[in-house]
Amino acid sequence: MCKADKTPKPSASGAPGSAPGCATVGCPLATLIVHVHKTSAGGPALADVTVNITGPESRSGKTDASGKVAFEKVQAGHYNISARKDEHSPDPVAGAGDPPTGGKQEVTLVLNEDAVVQIKATLPGTNGVRKATDKRPDNVLTASASSDMSLATNAPVILVRGCKDVELEAVTSPAGKPVKWEVKANENSDAPPTITPTDGGKKAKLKTNVHGSMSVIATLGSTKVIWNVVFVWVKVDVKSSVILSRNNKYADAGSGGGWTSFRSGQFSAGQYPWEAKVKIKVVGGGNTKKLGTDKVKLHLLHNGIQDTLTGHYAGGGTAAEKPKGGLPIRDSNGAGDPWMDNPTTVTPDNVSFERELWTADAPAGSFPTAHKNTGSALQSITGVNGFRAAIASVSDDATNALMVHAKTEWSADFKGKVDAAGNYSPDGAKTTKGAAYELISSATGGQDAGDAGFETFEPRFNGGTDTTWTP
Repeated sequence: MCKADKTPKPSASGAPGSAPGCATVGCPLATLIVHVHKTSAGGPALADVTVNITGPESRSGKTDASGKVAFEKVQAGHYNISARKDEHSPDPVAGAGDPPTGGKQEVTLVLNEDAVVQIKATLPGTNGVRKATDKRPDNVLTASASSDMSLATNAPVILVRGCKDVELEAVTSPAGKPVKWEVKANENSDAPPTITPTDGGKKAKLKTNVHGSMSVIATLGSTKVIWNVVFVWVKVDVKSSVILSRNNKYADAGSGGGWTSFRSGQFSAGQYPWEAKVKIKVVGGGNTKKLGTDKVKLHLLHNGIQDTLTGHYAGGGTAAEKPKGGLPIRDSNGAGDPWMDNPTTVTPDNVSFERELWTADAPAGSFPTAHKNTGSALQSITGVNGFRAAIASVSDDATNALMVHAKTEWSADFKGKVDAAGNYSPDGAKTTKGAAYELISSATGGQDAGDAGFETFEPRFNGGTDTTWTP
């Protein structure tokens, strides 16, 4: 170790003659050189990296184009070294050096460029209306690890326009790094939807109020991942609506065995009390506007929204029909899905660009011919079954997101008499229909069924009802 001179000699400026960073006069100083490379010690040099050293003294500097920063004329001893660069990891990278007195030491540190490697996407499932706990699982959409915008080689996810916001997540290396989000039209002249970063940029929410093909781009440093999507517009031509009603099909439905049964019509051509048809264009993405149309299937969603059907007995007693679970209630073919696809038909098929959906219904009912409590005879029927019908759709890529597009309402009034034998005959029974389908969301052409107030969960109206008796 250099021995300090007790009588410092003046420098040319009149200050003591010790060298910068040296506590003693005449001590040979050290040099610490730090190199920063990418990926490995032999990898590309990284410029503009902030390097800090702490030890006998503290210094800071930035690497040059060769990835080097030299700390000259520092006191010898042990130094802790840290280096950082935006969008590189570790942040910071740590090292150490021990430059000797009168000598130099070179230390190499390695940083890895942060990278986005995948975009994950989910679409919330459709909720129930009567019970908040009724919820379909979220749709886990196909993820992307591609940087290719091509719709041919980086196949898009197909969703229905107007569905709930798509929830996006960037997978990064290392994990948990924020990315830059943007969305661009892809083979589409329309403006792209809004994308809103969340969780500090690690995630984002994508609006679905546009139609056509789009590319979501997540960028981190020099890396990017592209997730392609097509929002298919189910464009219902409400002006083409044709809705028919018949009042002359109400009749007894085979009363006997202690029950009076009645119907509004029959499930055969020309015998329905209510029929409706409408033309629909299913507009997809790409330059042809047909990309993805084959993945969007049309259905008829039918809800019971009114039930005042009542049997009136001698002496003033009544029996009132009550849907299980309350209203609105799903009116579907079976427990497997929420649709009323029988007798609904889609022509020419359910994959074409242009389609027509036809549907019809013929509700029925029954009451005991004798009052449960008094035993008195059933004399008349009053009340209606009221319905709301919706043109609905679902994408093969998101089967838990049920969409509705246009609606109409109608009702069957079963007003009639019951003879002494318990047989029903209409007496003022009629069908009331809406004039035409109307759009549920004119801005987007569609909306999530639960958000639009349509019930899609069990129980079913045609799965059985309860009865309330008075007295």
